Amino acid sequence: MIIKRMNELKRIQLMNNIKDKQMKKIYTILLSSLMLFACSTEGIDDNGGLDNNAPSIPSLLFPTNNLICSNIDLEFEWDSSIDDQGDIISYQIEIALNAAFTNIVYSASTSQPTRSFNLEKGTTYFWRVKAMDNQQNESVYSEVRTFVTEPEAGFNTIPQIPAIVSPDLGSVTNDNIVALQWESNDADGDPLVYDVYFGETNPPALLAEDIDQNAFGVDVLPNKRYYWRVVAKDNQQGVAIGRVWYFETN
Repeated sequence: MIIKRMNELKRIQLMNNIKDKQMKKIYTILLSSLMLFACSTEGIDDNGGLDNNAPSIPSLLFPTNNLICSNIDLEFEWDSSIDDQGDIISYQIEIALNAAFTNIVYSASTSQPTRSFNLEKGTTYFWRVKAMDNQQNESVYSEVRTFVTEPEAGFNTIPQIPAIVSPDLGSVTNDNIVALQWESNDADGDPLVYDVYFGETNPPALLAEDIDQNAFGVDVLPNKRYYWRVVAKDNQQGVAIGRVWYFETN
């Protein structure tokens, strides 16, 4: 009887061991499945695709706010947007006759952070830009800026578009300080002041305003390419926008 009882206890213990092993196996399978699910769903959006953020909002560069433009064939410029996923970026620019953009007169898409339009004279315009990637994600529109084009008939002659003097276009310099020099004149004899745009990006950013001389010194670093442009302004609100020039340093 005792031996039979001992055999019965061994059988029960064996069955318990088998059950424990089975439960551990089931637990391991469930835990692995949960971990796999957690890993496989990380970064998944509601539509089952990988998360993709919209590009950054463009920052407007030119024309500056409240500018009076003598040129009606005007090149609009803004900073390039950044896309965290490295997607291809394009831009949508809108130009309207009112700040609410219910009267849009020009609209275009471009892959570059610039776009030229042939505008009407004597008109107040409002403009804005948004960025889009090739995954159909869009930023919100930038701030809105306004400017005015010079009237058709007027007593004031606009200044001459600034011409480069030094450094030569595309030249290379070893200097740490470079004197930017240009020339312009006004047929009416109006006094001129200048805005200087300068930097490592194209288009360059505004560096100095209302300079009353035809030269401006800038600090530079070696092994760089620098871009610059000059805008000439008379005291009758006439404006002439120069082209972008560049030079390089050793």
